Amino acid sequence: MNRNLRLWALLMILALLLSGCTSSPPDTLVRKDTDASQLVSADTRALSPDASAATLYFRYGDSTYLAPEERVLQVERNETLEKKLVQALIDGPAATHSHLHPLFPPGTEILAIANREDTLFITFNEALLSRYSDEPSDISQEPWKTEFFLRRQLCMDALAATLTEAGLCARVQVLVYQENNQSTSLRLQAGFFTRSKDDTLLPPLTRNEESIFTPHNAATAILNAWMIQDWPTLYSLTAKGAIQDPRPDEQSAYSAFAAAQALTGFLLSPGNVASSGQSAVLSADLALHSSSSDLSLDGYPVHLCREEGLWKIPYSRLIAMMNQK
Repeated sequence: MNRNLRLWALLMILALLLSGCTSSPPDTLVRKDTDASQLVSADTRALSPDASAATLYFRYGDSTYLAPEERVLQVERNETLEKKLVQALIDGPAATHSHLHPLFPPGTEILAIANREDTLFITFNEALLSRYSDEPSDISQEPWKTEFFLRRQLCMDALAATLTEAGLCARVQVLVYQENNQSTSLRLQAGFFTRSKDDTLLPPLTRNEESIFTPHNAATAILNAWMIQDWPTLYSLTAKGAIQDPRPDEQSAYSAFAAAQALTGFLLSPGNVASSGQSAVLSADLALHSSSSDLSLDGYPVHLCREEGLWKIPYSRLIAMMNQK
């Protein structure tokens, strides 16, 4: 009797287990239809890029200065702003900025970028060490003796200025990977600037304000051009102006410059930029000379305006300063 009862109980338990296998699983285990438009792709290339306003620095004409280009960069989700900025410098300025020139040798590529504390480490390929397309093999004579060094100095200054202005680092350490070089360090060497075998390892780059076309540097260039009577340069640093204050043609401007007093010396204050960022004023002590007298002007205001991103002097203000009595 007891044996039959135990057998009956086992059969009941087995029946319950079998019926449980065929019942519906909990809702949490059921796959439900999902709106495909709500799915997030794991492929970051499918995501919209972020727009980032940037200030890129390139060489201003054939000068010893860097000038800015304001640009909006589209940064993809699978790339960094640091790499986007450096690649933009390598690619060069926009075609609309004909007064700006690229600074990296052709073929330069970014191999790696890493940020450690406040220092950004950038590894380039060895094309960074190559010549520019217009450089001769012999650079022992001027102007190439000076130009060779200047281009490379401005190239490094542009790199540091662009990245520090974006707030991405305080210093930039440049590294160069050379496939056939057995050097113990990838750090850029001093011979980069002089085409020599100087293997002194260079420290990280920092921002060099002396190479940037700031209001003070622009005013210095304007007054220097006046002092040495370099009329083409002085004209290029004169704003085209608005309808009410236009700049005349070159020959008319050259005649006006030549008829004015000569500048024999000057001192400039640091200056101040307006809150709009579109105008600046500096104080200058000027020593003027004419055929009839010498004149000293203390604290003369030098007004500058921004035109196409560059600091220039309005033509009417320049002529007024040159003809002070």
